[in-house]
Amino acid sequence: MKTKTLFAAMLAAGCCLAQETVPAAKLMPAPTAKAAAEAPAEKAAIATKGAVLGQWTMDAEAALALAKKEGKPVFLNFTGSDWCGWCKLMENKVFSKPAWQAYTKENLVLVWVDFPRNKQLVPEEIVPKNKELAKQYGIQGYPTYVLLSSEGKEIGRLGADRDATPESFIEDVEGVLVLQRMDKLLAAEDLAVYNSLMTQKKELEEKIEAWQTKLRKEGEAFQTTFTSLENRLEVYKKKAIEASKK
Repeated sequence: MKTKTLFAAMLAAGCCLAQETVPAAKLMPAPTAKAAAEAPAEKAAIATKGAVLGQWTMDAEAALALAKKEGKPVFLNFTGSDWCGWCKLMENKVFSKPAWQAYTKENLVLVWVDFPRNKQLVPEEIVPKNKELAKQYGIQGYPTYVLLSSEGKEIGRLGADRDATPESFIEDVEGVLVLQRMDKLLAAEDLAVYNSLMTQKKELEEKIEAWQTKLRKEGEAFQTTFTSLENRLEVYKKKAIEASKK
């Protein structure tokens, strides 16, 4: 029915808005299997213990220790490696390419935080740790890329991009990393304006999040009431049908 469609659209709109506040995959249709398989390449081995610059590891603790020791930022990749089309697309178009691998070998500690359907892809002891990381960073969709300073403080986030290349994604990463050096790169007057704008942005994000939560709750309440009314109307419809048969 049209009314049902309207309510569904309202609820969907609320969900989409919620996704916009989390820079995960851009809001567009998920890539097809063909697109996700574009430029296929063999995935590098993912370590389950220890950490080395530029190599994926599931050992977040070792990665953070290495980052602190080397003074390098951490790149957390929250992924659904065997089912998420966007995750596969970014693996094939960016992470499997020599340019990205050469860059990360010198600049990033890479952490693979996977939530696959095939449970054999993640060791049992790492599963609860991945869940805790997702909860800690409020992950709402895959892939989500979280960049941390060498001290483990979040700097910013990135998401998937259909048109991504190793070069463009490296530029995006650099654009996030520069945020931790703003106080050293900007003049005092510019830094004051920047900090003021960041404060305004944070306040607005909090208001948007509160509005989205309210919208979702109201939408769910409307849908519940609507479904109840439909069920009650159906009772009388059935009575009318039975009466027509007499």
